[in-house]
This record gives sequence, C-alpha cells and structure tokens, in this order.
Amino acid sequence: MKSRQDARLPDLPNPNVMPVFLQIDANKFDIESLKSFGIEVIAEEENGFIIGASGDDFRSLREKIKKFIAQEGKYKNKASQFWEINDGIQWRVEQILSNDLKLKWDSIKESDELVVDVGIACYVKMPDQPSRKKNETDSQLKIRTERWKSRKERSEIKRDEIAIARQTEFEKFMSACGGEALGGYVDFDDSFSCRIKISGRGLKDIVLNYQYLFEVVEYEPLTLQDSSMNEAESVSPELVPPEKDAPKVCVIDSGIQEEHRLLAPAIDSSKSISFIPGDTSTADVAGNGGHGTRVAGAVLYPYQIPRNGIYRFPCFVQNARVLEKDGDKTILPLNLYPPKLMENIVRHFDDARIFNMSINSSNACRTVHMSQWASAIDRLIHENNLLFIISAGNIPVNGYSVQSPGIKEHIHSGRNYPNFLLENSSRIGDPAQSSFALTVGSICLDKFDDGLKESFGEKEQPSSFSRTGLGMWGMIKPDVVEYAGDFVREKNTNPNISREVSISPELVKSTYGGGSEVGNDTVGTSFAAPRVAYIGASLQKLYPDESTNLYRTLIAQSARLPSAIFAKPGISDIRHYGYGIPNLQRATENSEKRITLIASGNLSAKQANVYSVKVPTEMRRPGEDYDILLEITLSFTARPRRTRRGTHSYLSTWLDWESSKLNENYNQFVQRILKDMDNLEDQPEDPDTIKWVIRENKDWSKINGIKRQDSSLQKSWCVIKSHELPKELSLAVIGHTGWETDLSEEVPYSVAVSFEALDSNLNVNVYEMIRVENEIPISVEVEQEIIDK
Repeated sequence: MKSRQDARLPDLPNPNVMPVFLQIDANKFDIESLKSFGIEVIAEEENGFIIGASGDDFRSLREKIKKFIAQEGKYKNKASQFWEINDGIQWRVEQILSNDLKLKWDSIKESDELVVDVGIACYVKMPDQPSRKKNETDSQLKIRTERWKSRKERSEIKRDEIAIARQTEFEKFMSACGGEALGGYVDFDDSFSCRIKISGRGLKDIVLNYQYLFEVVEYEPLTLQDSSMNEAESVSPELVPPEKDAPKVCVIDSGIQEEHRLLAPAIDSSKSISFIPGDTSTADVAGNGGHGTRVAGAVLYPYQIPRNGIYRFPCFVQNARVLEKDGDKTILPLNLYPPKLMENIVRHFDDARIFNMSINSSNACRTVHMSQWASAIDRLIHENNLLFIISAGNIPVNGYSVQSPGIKEHIHSGRNYPNFLLENSSRIGDPAQSSFALTVGSICLDKFDDGLKESFGEKEQPSSFSRTGLGMWGMIKPDVVEYAGDFVREKNTNPNISREVSISPELVKSTYGGGSEVGNDTVGTSFAAPRVAYIGASLQKLYPDESTNLYRTLIAQSARLPSAIFAKPGISDIRHYGYGIPNLQRATENSEKRITLIASGNLSAKQANVYSVKVPTEMRRPGEDYDILLEITLSFTARPRRTRRGTHSYLSTWLDWESSKLNENYNQFVQRILKDMDNLEDQPEDPDTIKWVIRENKDWSKINGIKRQDSSLQKSWCVIKSHELPKELSLAVIGHTGWETDLSEEVPYSVAVSFEALDSNLNVNVYEMIRVENEIPISVEVEQEIIDK
C-alpha cells in the first residue's frame, strides 16, 4: 500500500486478494474445484491455463500441497495436477491483452489516452442439482431438491451482490486512475463488460493490478471503405408495397436513403432511428453510392433488380443507423459500445425478428473467449427469439497492420489465392463468430479474364476477400455463403487490384452524391448477408409463429456445397463455405424429388426427444439403385457465459443429434440412446452406422478435424443407395449439461430431416411416397433418470 502511495497511485480495491496464474492438467482436473484450494476462477485460458484470485494469501493452496506431499486426505492426488503456479503480475500482459495492445504495450506513454473494452469476472458456482440415489423415495428426493433450490437461490443473490459490488469498486478505481466509462455495463451470468477511456498510466495500473480483470481489448474503429462509382442502365419496375403483415428486416448499418425510388415503398420509416449521439439523421452517410442503402436493396432484390413489370416487395426494411462519416471513411464511433448498442437496437425494434448486420471489425476475431459483442448478440438471440445474419468480414486490398495483412501483402509475401484465405489473419471478423447468428461468407459470381486482368476465382469459388472459419472452439463458420463478387488483378507479380462490373453484384445505390441509382461497382460479404436475410424473411412469412431456430435450421438444410467439391469436401472447403450455398426453394418448398420434415421443441439436460420416419418399401426395393441424399440439421440456443472456454462451457445447456443405424429398429435405438446418451461419441465405430459426412467423433468424420457437437447449428448429410435405406430412420435430439446446474431448464431447438433423389431425370416421387407412409408422424419423448451410485 505504501509503495502505491509513494507512486501516487490510488488505493487498490481488495488489497488482500492476490491474482494468480495457474496451469493445470485439464484432462483430469475440474477447474471449478479450485474453490476448495482458496482460488476464485477468473477465466479459463488456452492449454489448461487459469487466471485466478486468492483471497486467503494462498493458505488453502499451501495446505492442500502439504497434504499431497504427505499423501493425506482426499486432495492427495489433486495437487499433482497443478503444473505451474505464478503469483507475479507480468503474465497479465500476455494473457489479458488483445494482440494489438500487447504489441504496443511497452511503447504506451503515461499521458497517452486510450479507449478499451474490458471484461470483469463475477462468477459464483451454483450448487449441483441432486439426482436420485439408489433406493431413495420420492419424498426424500423432494426434500433434498427443495434444499438445493434454496441454496441455488442464495447463490444467485450472492452473484448479483458480487456483480454490483465489483461494478461499483471498478468504477471507483477506474475514476481514481483518471478513466471514464463510455456507456453502461453489459451483464452476463459470469461477468460484466464495459468500454472505458483512460490514460496510459491508468490502463497499466488496472491491467497489472485489478484482480478480477480477464480481458482488455483496444477500441477498433469499424471502418467501411467508400465504393467506386459506375453508371448503370435505368430500371423502371412497377413497385408494390409489402403485404401489411409482411416480415420486417432491421438493417444495422450506415443509414438508408429511405426516399430512394427503388426502396421507399418497403421502408418502415416509423421505426427509423439514428444511434449516433447528437445526430438524428437516418440518411446513408457512406460515400459513393452508400452502404446501408446497398444492403437494404440486397434484402429486397436478392437476385436481380427487375427492369420492368410488377414487383411486390417481400418484406419491410427498418433502418438502424450506427455509423458516421469520418473523412473518406465510415466508422462506428467510439462512444457506441457494441454490446450495449445491440441491446438498445433490439429494444427499439421490438417488432422485428430478423436483423442484418453487414459490419465487422477489421481484424480476425480472437479465439480465447467469445467476444463481448458476439456474446451480447448470442444472449439477445436466445432471450428474444431473434435471427441475426452477420457478414463474415472482408480482407482489405491493402492491410491495416502486420497483424492484419491485405490481399496485396499476401501476394507480395508469396501467399497466393486461395491459400491466403486460410491464414489465421484471414479468420472471420468480430462479431461473426457469434454462436447463434448466421454468418455469411462470399463466393464468386463468375470468372473474368480479358487477357490483361483476371479474377482471383471462378464461379462458386471463394471470393478473394471473404474471411474464413473455423469459428470459436471448432464451430463451423461461416454457416453459409452467397454470391457477392470478386476482385480482379493484373497479370503480373505486383498487380493492381480492382473491381469489374461483370463479376460484381448489382445493387441499389444511394444518389446523395450523384450517380446512378443502380450499379455493379462494389463487392464484399456485406452484400452476401442480405441475400440470406431475404430467405429468412421468406421463412418468417411461411412460419410466423415458429421459433427463429426453425429459420436457421431450414436455411442451413437448404445449403449445398458446390458440385465440384460436394462428393468429397475437405476441412478447407468447410472453412470457406460452411454448409454451402442456401437455396430459397429447398428452404421453403417440397418437390417431387425432395421432402423435408421439421419439428421444434424444448429440451433440458439428461433428456432426449426421439423422432422416426418410416421409409416406404417401394423406395427400398432391391432392384432400385438410385442415389438418395439424406440431410439432418439441428439448431438450438442457450444462455451464454464468457469466462470459460469451449462450446460446452460457454453454453448453459447444449444439444446434439444422433441417428439410428441401418439395421436398428425404433425400440433398439431408444434403448441405445437411454443407455449411452452421455457418451455416444466414445462408443466404438459400428459398420452399420450411417456414414454421415460430419460425425459426432472427429476421428469418424469424412472431414478431418471437425465434429457436429462443437456448433449450435449442426448439419450433416450422406448419399445412400435407395435399396440400402433402413425401414425407418430414427433421430434423437439429446440434451447435455453445460454450466447450468438446474437440470429442469429447457432450451429451444428445431430439427429438419430431408430425403432427396439426386437424379433429376428419375421418374420417382419421393415426396409422395414419404408423405403417404408417414401420414401420422411419430414423436416420442424419452426421459433418462440418473441414479447416483
């Protein structure tokens, strides 16, 4: 304390609490048991490292280590699972700071002013729900359950009290360090986050000494580069407003030219709002044809802008302006803290269920913890039954820094297309890693080559700017891709890079700065996302009362990889395309060759819902030898938390699906699920298992390095000869425990199963055969009761 006073530093909150950095054997040691060692877990990092805080001067830890050395007590085998203990402070720079902030840390002057986003832990482990003991009566279990509910309620109150206390003490400490909060706090179940402006001296004091801090990310201005200008032919369709009950798509962007002749009848101007402090205009501020205007046009005209004839708009567009002009750039201002901004947008647009956000950070997303922005979106999606559609982000032509090279820097360094798309620096941009949002990448419209210049890719190959996956902790990202153009390059070793009209998407343009109202003069994932938003709106129109999980499920179910890679996709293909290119007809309609069956429900941990589809005999006759494509997609949401790593630690409850084997009947399948629902991926491989492309075990998948359970949107598919089809295909949606200890908490899901005959010349009506055989659908819920041993 005296040394801080001598250095004229403010008093440190909780001076008796010591930060500590541990490495444990993550395969053997439950990090939540660190509480018994006197250590509060602040955050879980990579490779078994833990950021913690000791409130008893490591007394409990020393006692456990003594018992380990003496081979005494129940902790005698636990202390050996601590591999490293560091109670200094310099590790905090390496573990807590974002990469860009780490690089400049030593050069930060005391007088420098910085804007950063911080994450502060306030986690309280909830008591585990009791399960029935052997020979325990209902009344005995009920008494123990009531006691548990009381303990859990007290723990929840304690957590709220800790969060309030830490917000108060952090604000006081930050103010004493000369800082100020920009906007309010955003709360999660295990932490809270905020944006602050602070001096270099104050930042270093907070980073090195505030015990409950686990994340500091420097403010990154989200920037849109203005497009070029070109002229286009005039268009004169007769425009009809959307139907009164049509869906509404909220466009979060640079504003929209709402009076534009090609947009005005579909704009819901009653809800238009600018979130820019002191600026109420909702007009598009992006130069050279705008950005939000183009995005809105792509929602309303996803495939082509009609030249004439009657055109009824498919949905309404709502305008949420969040960007402002800064010279020749359009940026998200620093006083708009993205997580809090998302809360305000969702609150204002309370009649919208679909949100399109074609703005991203300029750099690759971090992969240790889900970002504050992405976590806030996940929480809002789950709590409000929303569908967020987010662009994957763009690799710039010219890079911003060594950490974020552009296309030219990649080429100069010998990293050519498409290899540079798989560099770590080319990973999707925040908040595209959101677990529950639909993330959309871009593919080429066509090939271009005029002898002097050529496009990077050919039709349906990845766009040269489209950021790639995987996402957090093995999640499949992007989820899908859409056509949004490509750059062209000169045919030399130091090429200029430009755009070409014939391979750029046609978009509605703002005319505020002059120029045409339609043009093919820009490319980007920004214009791939709204094409998917259009499909989402079409599904909302068909299923207005369904969960948005169904929309996400059917969009992914309709997606398909390009024909060149469909038969044998590799991990690189999944990183580029996700599940592929969605299709409006497959998402919204059945046909003679294809039928899709859907179901939605709610499920808690330790339970399974089982469905069965009967396959008609006429499809399975030995003489029949045509290819059937089977597809299954599951989508779910749950409550997120930020201080732990991995999909199953991030989510309160998680789901996956399992299908029956080829020679397994319904009853056999149910019994197998009841017996092995918690360890299906650990069972030995069975030759009768349906050989799905993406499996529940990484070693079984036809695509190395991924498994279904790492994502909240889980699709797989296989092609099987018709005579090899089972008599019935059964499917279980299974609930698993995440971090929530209340096993009665349910999470929503939707699932889809499709059968499709791939030969378009085949005279077979798959839809009618499956429909007739399954006139009375079977849906049986199976509950597993766990018995303590």
